[in-house]
Amino acid sequence: MTRTVAVIQARTGSNRLPGKILETLHDDVSLLSYQCRQLRTIEGVDELVIATTTNPDDDAVVALAEREGIRVFRGSEEDVLSRFLLVAEQTLAKTIIRITSDSPFRDPAVIARCVAEHREHQAEYTRPSAGHLPKGLRAEVVETGVLRQLAEAAETTARDREHVTVFIRDHLDRFRCHAVDFPESLRRPDLDVSVDTIEDLELVRALYAALVDRDWPVDTEHLCRLYDETNVLKSILTDLAS
Repeated sequence: MTRTVAVIQARTGSNRLPGKILETLHDDVSLLSYQCRQLRTIEGVDELVIATTTNPDDDAVVALAEREGIRVFRGSEEDVLSRFLLVAEQTLAKTIIRITSDSPFRDPAVIARCVAEHREHQAEYTRPSAGHLPKGLRAEVVETGVLRQLAEAAETTARDREHVTVFIRDHLDRFRCHAVDFPESLRRPDLDVSVDTIEDLELVRALYAALVDRDWPVDTEHLCRLYDETNVLKSILTDLAS
């Protein structure tokens, strides 16, 4: 059986904004809960799971996953590569989609396109082309076999294990890699919707509210449209800075 599993890499620890994934985006819905609900169904993906740590602080992540009806797996806090391989073993995943939890606006359509092109090109590692998509809306598709190679390789460092795919990105010539192109209107590397600070948190809340006020979907296309057509993001950033 060939399975494709999307894995949200989530923990409450953060150097700049501890517990950020449990902060609310709107009403009583946290950033992580919102992301789970957005990504519960992705075309070409068999299951969405959360990979968290064995740190007791992350009991809250486990509780959230249970409330959302999503399977959760616990592993090393520092060796994130081993955590992903644990998920692959337990879910029988041949292909993994790596999703970080630092942005609530991950787009299922973007991920589905990456998965489809990954299969079409028989790639081992796939990601959006450089400069395509705002920061915080990208995803990576990787074969479990490649992750096993990394885990077993003598040259794999602690940094490689913490960041999972960084060794691949540093040695693209060693793997069958594919980059996914997106339309010109979505090529916004200047736009960042990831959350690392309290200001970032206020920004994503304001963006969500602006989209809802306009009765627009919360997706990549409309986030970029919000920026390009109305300059709302610029005014939000100005207000936050004042």
